[in-house]
Amino acid sequence: MTSPSGELIVFGMNFRAYDAAHHTWNIKWLDALGGTWTDLAPNELGGATFDGHSITYAFKEPVAAHAYTRATYTGVSPNHFSWRGVQSNDGKTWSEFMVIDSWRVSD
Repeated sequence: MTSPSGELIVFGMNFRAYDAAHHTWNIKWLDALGGTWTDLAPNELGGATFDGHSITYAFKEPVAAHAYTRATYTGVSPNHFSWRGVQSNDGKTWSEFMVIDSWRVSD
């Protein structure tokens, strides 16, 4: 992700693995700029949940100005998904800060 001026501000990769024994997802973010890992679905924040339509998880924010981020994936199809990010400083009051619509491009 770059800023409007073109500065690189986020660079990394998500890793996801399903733990069949515990019926939970392990979701980690590798920050390639800082060389650090972040647990994106810690149990103390509810882990990753699926309500039949959307996947949601919350995590302690390692670099943003707010303390927590909650991410929700909706409208998932073979060619599209929406990502909604909400932020909080207390884990109780949340406000939207970003919505991303992603589309698969065919060659």
